[in-house]
Amino acid sequence: MALSGRARRRIQRAFEALEAAWLSDATRGALASHLDERSARRELVDLGAEHPDADVSTRLAELDASLTGEAARARYVERHGALGVQRFEAAGGAVILLLPVETFPDHVNNIYWVRSASGTLLFDVGSGSPTARRDLALRFAVAREVFGEPARFDEVDVALVSHAHLDHFGGANDVRDETRARLAVHELDARVLACFSERSILVAKDIDVYLRRAGGDLALRQKLLSMYKGSRERFRDVEPDLRLKDGDRILGHEVVHVPGHCPGLVCLRVGDVMLSSDHVLARITPHQFPQAITPFAGLEHYFASLAKVRELPVRLTLGGHEEPIHDLAARVDEIAAFTRRRLDDTAAALSAPRSVVEVARALFGEQKGYGDLLAIEEAGACVEYLHALGRLKVANLDEVTREVDPVVRYVTRT
Repeated sequence: MALSGRARRRIQRAFEALEAAWLSDATRGALASHLDERSARRELVDLGAEHPDADVSTRLAELDASLTGEAARARYVERHGALGVQRFEAAGGAVILLLPVETFPDHVNNIYWVRSASGTLLFDVGSGSPTARRDLALRFAVAREVFGEPARFDEVDVALVSHAHLDHFGGANDVRDETRARLAVHELDARVLACFSERSILVAKDIDVYLRRAGGDLALRQKLLSMYKGSRERFRDVEPDLRLKDGDRILGHEVVHVPGHCPGLVCLRVGDVMLSSDHVLARITPHQFPQAITPFAGLEHYFASLAKVRELPVRLTLGGHEEPIHDLAARVDEIAAFTRRRLDDTAAALSAPRSVVEVARALFGEQKGYGDLLAIEEAGACVEYLHALGRLKVANLDEVTREVDPVVRYVTRT
């Protein structure tokens, strides 16, 4: 049985409950775990039996050995990290710490703290939610107590937002309120932070128009727009200090602009390590948006951005979610192939006329909650790209000509 994201998180949380023995009493008290040592071990035994490929028993044996001596502990930490925190070194001497935080319920982001001769940098800032704030404080404490790094949120020199999606930038208010850090973001995403309340209103209008033309009825549009607006009420506008462009250097690290998943998405090259945010991930492909909703997004930009990073001379790629990637080119090829198969599936679903909402149902089935909006946007990005390539045509052109705001139905060209 393949190891699901939920199972991975259960395994990690159980190990964290045991690794907490390395922490001070004050830091251990901040650990968000309902597991004591006995229940954590029982959970790991059960999960190990259920998912033998996870090799839980080997790691558990290594953890037990690590509690008996510094050398064994150092080996364990080098291989597995500690309480989710992992340490990497890049060519040129920079140190990178991976700090996982729960940005939304059951949704984990990787934030990166980078120390080099030029200063300290935080790559992404989380969502600003209570769980994200709690986890970030804990991970910084682990960085100090276990790894011996002088890592403190309030002493970061630069906080770089990789792109303007809320799980990556929502903590920018905390950066402004609690640190001396300069806040940096690509120029195409700077307006999202600086004019967030304005943009939220305009994007909600754009989404409503798109959903109507995509075939969404009134009840569906109201439900999805209510969810979209509700997740954006906490953030207040914040003006970035630095507006970045492709090729800029920040504390000596290279900014690589990779539009597609988001207009201003950037990766950061730290020596021979690349922080890839959501552009390249180890297991999943990032969500895609049609340009009709988000300019500078869309699959044409995404394919070009994948090709752009494929040949970069990097040894290790660290994503905004999930595990490290050790072969960037191979993973890029997998993602590109997967996305092209989805385009073929989209074309097959349009052998008969369908709206974008109907295509989303054909591709992804019935979705719940926010997943419904994501499915429609993903299907919309595929339909938009195929239509631009001339592989589709509008099936109800007469209706589109007559009506003020009609549902548009597409069909493959024969």
